[in-house]
Amino acid sequence: MRRPSPHRLAHSLLVAALLSTSAASRAAPPPPRTPLVKPGGGDAGLLAAADDITRQVVALRGLPQLRPVAKGVLTREAIGAKLRERIAKEYTPDEIRIESRVLKRLGLLPQDVDYEKLLVELLMEQVAGFYDPFARQLYIADWLGMELQRPAIAHEIQHALQDQHFDLKKFATPIKDDGDRQLARSAVVEGDGTVVMIDFLAQSMGLDTEKLPGALEAMGEQVASGAMAASPVFDRAPRFLRETLLFPYVAGMKFVLALRRGGQPWSKVNEAFKNPPESTEQVIHPAKYAAHEHPIVITAAPITALAPAKELRRDVLGELEWRVLLASKLADGQAERAAEGWGGDRLVAYALAEGPVAVIDLSTWDSEDDAIQIDSALRKLLPRQTAQAEKSPDLPPVYTVGGEAWSVERRGRDVLVMFGVPKDARAAATDEIWKKWKIGRVPSAP
Repeated sequence: MRRPSPHRLAHSLLVAALLSTSAASRAAPPPPRTPLVKPGGGDAGLLAAADDITRQVVALRGLPQLRPVAKGVLTREAIGAKLRERIAKEYTPDEIRIESRVLKRLGLLPQDVDYEKLLVELLMEQVAGFYDPFARQLYIADWLGMELQRPAIAHEIQHALQDQHFDLKKFATPIKDDGDRQLARSAVVEGDGTVVMIDFLAQSMGLDTEKLPGALEAMGEQVASGAMAASPVFDRAPRFLRETLLFPYVAGMKFVLALRRGGQPWSKVNEAFKNPPESTEQVIHPAKYAAHEHPIVITAAPITALAPAKELRRDVLGELEWRVLLASKLADGQAERAAEGWGGDRLVAYALAEGPVAVIDLSTWDSEDDAIQIDSALRKLLPRQTAQAEKSPDLPPVYTVGGEAWSVERRGRDVLVMFGVPKDARAAATDEIWKKWKIGRVPSAP
């Protein structure tokens, strides 16, 4: 399990091996409630199997075990309680409510959804044991049969070995103002664990994946689709949640496989732990990671025109969430193509005196053509988000509903988009942002 990350709180709730069990395990009915089995005194068969699986994972991955892995067996309820306890240490109920308000304003969550309730339901559906790097403890599920349990244990054992060599606490510590970077770092951890798990499954089936190009990726996608088909809560969750929850596992798996393409050694993946990707863009496009194409840093400044609105949070959407945002109202292909030119962005949310939050995002793109493409996509997105809006005759257009305004404006490679800002303050706020927010044309090192 990784630590919760801002603007990726949903991902934090489901990091407990989303792909760590087979589809068959998710299709099975929930087991009867059983008494808590305390760590260290649990099922001897499961604990012995974990030791055997550790030896297999070490041989597959090549990371030696530096010390014994502390492990124990817990019930579903006990593991769920531990996950909730960890989340509560990182995020207050108010922070969860703020995230919900921001996602709803962006159109990524339905207005009537109970965000916290949905997250807990997803948690309890998906939880299948986890490794906690802060306690250095592996918690094994007591409700799965041995054959269904083995892949999950292999995935989590790999996390324990990662921790011994690379210190997962560094990857788990939240990056409060850049959830995109946090999600990219999670992709290294979960991608590595997923590749090892799939390799472990292939070995158990007698398959030599080195002689079958593309076999690991195909098996990983098959396991993912099968697991999700047996996950009704996940299946009906908003697309934003599905995409961001799957990303570290599926995109992370592809990223790790790309590092090893052409017979490259596991040391290439070890290097990625020492110099992890800085953005989901680098994970989606491993060539950009190899070329050290850093995200451009945008620094926000206070906006006096919005006073007395209080700033609630800062974040970075990144290529993945730009793609999901656009796909909420546009065709998938158009959304993906438009998001590919992402260079960097800064999102800031403000609490208005009444009603929903106001969200502002200033982004920069790889070329002016890319910026023109995203500007065009946003001009299609905004009126669809505000179906009852009045469109101004201005250029660029402004869409208003009551006293709130949505707008998009491009200047060269840079694009400013506003969601629900006070109508009367929009023009002055726009001028302030273009004057005061700084776009770092020379990308910063991590």
